[in-house]
Amino acid sequence: MLAIGLSILAAIGFATSAVLARRGMQAIYPLPGVLVSLLVSFIFSSVMVLLFAYHDIGSIPREALLWIIGLGVVSFLGGRCQNFLAANLIGASRSSLFISTQAPFAAVFAVSFTGETVNALIGLGTLGIVCGLLFSSGGSILEGWRTDKIYLLGYILAIGAGASYGATNVIAKQAVSIYDSPIMVTAFSMLVGLIAISPLVGASTLQSGLVRVRGQGFLRSILDLRHVAAAGLASGIAVTAVYFAVQRADVVVVSPIVSSSPLVTLFLSHAFLARLEQITPQLVAGTLLAIVGVVLVVLGR
Repeated sequence: MLAIGLSILAAIGFATSAVLARRGMQAIYPLPGVLVSLLVSFIFSSVMVLLFAYHDIGSIPREALLWIIGLGVVSFLGGRCQNFLAANLIGASRSSLFISTQAPFAAVFAVSFTGETVNALIGLGTLGIVCGLLFSSGGSILEGWRTDKIYLLGYILAIGAGASYGATNVIAKQAVSIYDSPIMVTAFSMLVGLIAISPLVGASTLQSGLVRVRGQGFLRSILDLRHVAAAGLASGIAVTAVYFAVQRADVVVVSPIVSSSPLVTLFLSHAFLARLEQITPQLVAGTLLAIVGVVLVVLGR
């Protein structure tokens, strides 16, 4: 039950991060936003290490290093970068829904590479999540294909982020099974992520700049970063919760629960992003169908 509670906490954290990032990207470009959010996530995880895992510093097994490095690259260069880019193009509610494809991706990766098994309820629940995605956004995808290919790119990036996060959960489980310190795994993988995304963020900043509104002064520019900084804190909490969860339960259980975050994102988007995003009955129905899938996964545990 602790793993389920941690997974729910992660879902809330990721949903909160998605909405805050969407709000923040009205002031800052997506890739610099990723760097700011990840830096805040890293600072949070580093404080957690100093408070709760100080004695684990310097004791990373050599065989865990490659898993942790891979985790940092896949989760943050692959996952968070595509996540922010997708939210910028299609909005937090829709991107979050498609990022929840991490559940079937994680199931495929876990069964293929770690020997985990999927029973009938988990399989049916995962199918429900996929059907919810298609029902809620199928029309938007077709419309994007016919009219605006950039809009369609947002969905592709969201699915790419989902695949990255699905792989992340499997890699994280391997890392914490070798190195029994999820907090250290979190902090070190974030450090790797910061290094990995820096060249990409640097190139983007040179081309487009850091903030969208120029000439508003240093203090105002710093203030504009507050939403993506808060997104980084929420995401840092969520990532830590996921790594503790996969230490205690199978990925095929944890990942679908984390994928329930679109329900929270939908509520928060309606409350705080009404001017930026349109919440349709079809989107609500598809999200609820996906959540039913999550419930089935929990029952099948």
